[in-house]
Amino acid sequence: MMKMKSITCLIAVLLCVRTAASDSSVICELKDVPGNSNDWIVLKETLLGCWTNFTTRDNEREVHILNLLYTHDKNMFFALDVTAANPSVLIITSTATQTIQVVLQNNPAVKIVVTNGTSIKFFGSEPPEVVPSADGDSELLKWATDTYGGVTSFTTARHPSNVVFTGIPGTLFQRPSTCDLQPETPADKHFIKLDLHEPSDELQSCYMKHPGKQLHVINIPDDVKIRHVSVHLSSESKLLLRGPPNTEWKIHMDHGIQSWSNNPIIVNNRTVTRRENMTLSDDAGDIRQKVMKYFDGMSITSYSEIRLNVSHIQLWIRDNSSSSGPSEGPLTTPAPTSKSVAPFEMQLFSSPDFRSPLDSNSKVLSDKRVYAEISHPIMEGIPFSIEVIRCWVQSTPVVRKISLKEESCFNDCPNKLRFSFEMLQDLPSSSWDLECTVRLCFAPHKFCDKETQVKRNLQVKPYIPNANPCFEFGLSAVLGIAFGGFLIGVLLTGALWFIKIRTGHPVALGMRSAAAELSVLSLSGCPCGLTKRQPVPTHPSPSEDSSANASIGSTQSTPTSSMA
Repeated sequence: MMKMKSITCLIAVLLCVRTAASDSSVICELKDVPGNSNDWIVLKETLLGCWTNFTTRDNEREVHILNLLYTHDKNMFFALDVTAANPSVLIITSTATQTIQVVLQNNPAVKIVVTNGTSIKFFGSEPPEVVPSADGDSELLKWATDTYGGVTSFTTARHPSNVVFTGIPGTLFQRPSTCDLQPETPADKHFIKLDLHEPSDELQSCYMKHPGKQLHVINIPDDVKIRHVSVHLSSESKLLLRGPPNTEWKIHMDHGIQSWSNNPIIVNNRTVTRRENMTLSDDAGDIRQKVMKYFDGMSITSYSEIRLNVSHIQLWIRDNSSSSGPSEGPLTTPAPTSKSVAPFEMQLFSSPDFRSPLDSNSKVLSDKRVYAEISHPIMEGIPFSIEVIRCWVQSTPVVRKISLKEESCFNDCPNKLRFSFEMLQDLPSSSWDLECTVRLCFAPHKFCDKETQVKRNLQVKPYIPNANPCFEFGLSAVLGIAFGGFLIGVLLTGALWFIKIRTGHPVALGMRSAAAELSVLSLSGCPCGLTKRQPVPTHPSPSEDSSANASIGSTQSTPTSSMA
C-alpha cells in the first residue's frame, strides 16, 4: 500500500514538472525593454535606403528623398533643419493618412517638394511645391532619376522627432553612383542626423544568469512582418531562433556557434540548411519543450519576443555574464544627437517687471530674488509652449537644485516662459552657472520635443549683514552734528550765567555735563554711546571755582538758614 502511494506521488510530481515545462512562465517573466536596448540585447530596425555621390550637372545640386513612415497616429510632428544643407532638392513622401506637422528651419538653397497625396503642414515656411505621387519606393526613385538625372540619397525615417542635414557631401566618401535600395540604419549616413521616437512594447525580454555557456532564444510571433534578421554575437553562444515562415536569419560572428531554427540561417554568408521536419510555433511553452529536446535540457540564458513591424531588423546579443556589464554593443561611440527644434535663450532680470536685464558683469546680492525668462525664436504664430523640467546652479564644486516660482506674463508673450527663484546663501564661489532642462511642446497633439539644456552665468555678491547697529554718517553729517553740538553748548553756558546773575545761585553742574556729553556723542556719530553714562566731572571749571567754594562754605556754616 505504501509502495502504491509513493508511485502515485511520483507520477503527480512528474505531471507537475511536465505542466510547468509547457508553461511560458517557466522560461522567465517578460518585461518591456525601453528604447529596445539593455545589457544583453539591442534591437535596431533597418529600413531601405541609399547614399550615392550623385549631383546634378546644371548647378551641382544634390537630390534627397525623405520617406516618412508612421505605424500609428501618435507623434506625427517633427523638426526639419536644412540650414546647413548643400544646394539640393528635398523630396518628402509619406503614406500616412493623418496630417504631419513640421517645424522648418529653411535654407534658400534647398528646394522642398512634396509628393501628391502626402498630407503635411509646414510651420515657418510657404507651402512647398507638389510633385506627382509614385506607387512605391521604386517608382518614386525612377521618377526622381528621370526628372533630375539621379538620386543622392533615399532615407526612411519612422516616427522622427528631429531631422538635421549636416551638409557633408557624399563625394567625401566612397559611394556608389546609382541608388540601389538596401537595408540600413540611420547611423550609416553622415550627411543626415535622425532622432527617432523611442518605440514601446516592441521588444520584451528577460535574463537568467547561470554558469556555463549561454543559450539565447529569440521568438518573432507569426503576426509580425519581420522577414530579414541580422544577428551579431559578442561571444560564443547557442541560439534558438524562431520566426514566421519565410524569415531569414543572418548570423555575424568570429567563433563557433550552435543554432537551431525553423527558418533558413546564413552564417558568415554561408547558408545552413534547417533541420528537417522542425516545426516550431510562437508559443513560449512549445519553445521551452524544443529547447529541452535540442539542447539536452540546457538552461535558457535569455528569452526575447520581438514585435517590431518592419521587414528588416538587426540584433546584438551581448555578453552579460560578468557583473561589470556588457563587453560589446552595436556602436563603439555614442550615437550623434541632433539639436532641438531651435535654440532656447535665457535672460535674467533684477525686478519682477522684467525691464532690467542683467548683463554678464552685473552682480546680484545673494539675498535677492532673481527673475528669469526663457524664450524660443520660432514660435510666433505656432501653438507651442515651453516647459521647464528642472533647474540647478553650479558653484564649483557644489551643485544645488533650486525651487522655481512661475511668474505671470502680463503682456502677450507666446514664445516665453517666466519664473523666479531665491538665491542660495552658502555656495562657495561668486560665479554661478544657472542651468535648466527645458522642452518644447506642441499644443494640439500634446507632443513634446526632446529635453535640452539652456545655460546662463550669474555673478553673485555675498550679502553680509552689518554687525554694528550704529548709524554711519558721512563727513558733511559729522560736521553738521559737531556744529550743532557746539551751538548747544554755547547756549547752555549762556543760560547758566544768566541764571547765576539773576539769582545769585549757580545751577547744578549736571545740565552742563549733559550738554558736554551730548556734544561728545554728536561728534562720535553713534547714538549707541547713549547707553553708557559718562562720568560726572568732580572738579569745577576755573571760572566757577571761587563762587562754588563760597557757596559750599556758607551752606556748611549756617545749615538752618540754608534749609529755610
